[in-house]
Amino acid sequence: MQKAKQAVARMRESFTKNFRHATLNFIFIILFVNVFQQVFGMENSIVGVIFTIMMSASMVRDLTAAPVKHLCIQTAVLFLMAAAACFVANAPPALALPVNLAVLLLILYAFTYEYVSHLYFPYILSYLFLVFISPVTPAQLPKRLLGVFAGAACIILYQLVNGRGRVVETARDVLTTMIGKADTCIGCLLSAEGVPQDPEQLRADLCRLSQAVYDRRKRVLCISDAGFAMIDAGRGLENLVLLLYDAEGPVTPARAAMLREVSACLSGFRAFALREAAGIPPLCRARFGAPEDAEAGQFYQCLGYIRDRMLSMAHPQKRKRYRKTLLSFSVRLQAALRVSRVRVAYALRVSCLLALCTLAVQLLQLPHGKWLLFTVASVSLPYADDVGLKAKKRMAATLLGGLCSVVAFSLIPSPAGRTAVMMLSGYLTFYFSDYSATFACSTVGALGGAVFMGAFGWGAVGYVSLVRLGYAVVGIAIALFANLAVFPYRRADATRQLFQKYVSTSALLANACRDRDADTQLYYGLVIQTHLLENKLRQNAEALGWGDAKALLQKCRADVRSAHRAAYAPR
Repeated sequence: MQKAKQAVARMRESFTKNFRHATLNFIFIILFVNVFQQVFGMENSIVGVIFTIMMSASMVRDLTAAPVKHLCIQTAVLFLMAAAACFVANAPPALALPVNLAVLLLILYAFTYEYVSHLYFPYILSYLFLVFISPVTPAQLPKRLLGVFAGAACIILYQLVNGRGRVVETARDVLTTMIGKADTCIGCLLSAEGVPQDPEQLRADLCRLSQAVYDRRKRVLCISDAGFAMIDAGRGLENLVLLLYDAEGPVTPARAAMLREVSACLSGFRAFALREAAGIPPLCRARFGAPEDAEAGQFYQCLGYIRDRMLSMAHPQKRKRYRKTLLSFSVRLQAALRVSRVRVAYALRVSCLLALCTLAVQLLQLPHGKWLLFTVASVSLPYADDVGLKAKKRMAATLLGGLCSVVAFSLIPSPAGRTAVMMLSGYLTFYFSDYSATFACSTVGALGGAVFMGAFGWGAVGYVSLVRLGYAVVGIAIALFANLAVFPYRRADATRQLFQKYVSTSALLANACRDRDADTQLYYGLVIQTHLLENKLRQNAEALGWGDAKALLQKCRADVRSAHRAAYAPR
């Protein structure tokens, strides 16, 4: 009974929290799709639906640093998808196979990443929509390309409206969180309590900062001076908290006074980060303690470093300044085009699988064969370990959504009523984060479209639901076999390779720290790469239960930190 009450309370809280966001987004989607089809015709209404998906999915990355560049990239990719989909839908299946395979391979490799969030699924889903749900003839292709260009522009506009302040918000959130942790440590030291040490969470906060800067870079090895300063401010705060972790011994009056001064400085940092103050007061060495006090000197130096970096990251000129890398174009090109084994294995496996399934659906002229393709695409994941769980969630969602659909559409034969059910199912997806729940809602919408004007009564609607279930079962079976038996790439294999890469990257970073003449873009590129690698390794090691991973990560961090301290020590 208690659990049921808690579940109801969670549902009520989720509804209250998400109501405004869900309602506004749903209204936006309805308006966008209707306006899009009015401008570009009913045959392109599916393109409007696609871009409502892609606008939301694009928020995983920050595209606002170089909007024109990203507009060109989005346009080129989407033009290729639209043209290829037109060819695949109209050409003989055997002739369409190599084109379909090549486009799928390109999308999967380009939008799958080793250590940041993937973006491949909305592109693959959109491509399959263009092939199967609303294909066009070559004569209709120019209008579709025009619609695709408008959609690409909408993605960038959506980013500029909703994500223009993301990096500032992330920096403010991360820096104030780290400042809060430092203040907590000071409070514990002053009250003679044990300091709560959580270096892994501290590092995760720093990795979030690097991710924000990584997304904002203009291109490979092209980060602004403000980005450099932002990362260094976070690293300085991490070093400050680690100094507080290591602070041992009795809290003498002199030490207590020094800690209170540190706390006062942190209050100034917090006010500046929250934009409650226009600047940060200068530090006074005498207020930290006697000149011969080594510990006070460490804290003073660390706080001075943080202050300088926080002021730099907010300086307007620093945001526009990009230092040129000293590395040659060929080296930069190699860095940009470095081949990833996990991405190659996944792209080859799934592109071949989807291309062959498309060929089979076209040759056999399977009604609703698109459901098979959608299932295969959904269940196929980069790590073979995750496929089984995704398959279970897909099956559970198909069963639940199918059951709800049979009941709803059997009892409601009118087009208006069925439209209302389909719209309600789409609206409810905004209230769920779990895949099973969101896809159950999507299943209701998909079955509604299939039975809208052609199936009435329990028998007919139930038959269509069973057909969808059958395609889901076959698609899951195919995906399980292909992903677990054909070139399987498991999390453990990927993690071992990422560890090797992390160790070598950390060693390069430690060497770059010691060399004050090192290429600045290379240096910060290595900093960001180690943070991103570390974040992914921490996630994978936790999933695999590799307890020894923390020790290796801490050793590599300590080596880099030691080199960094030596580089900035007074000479």
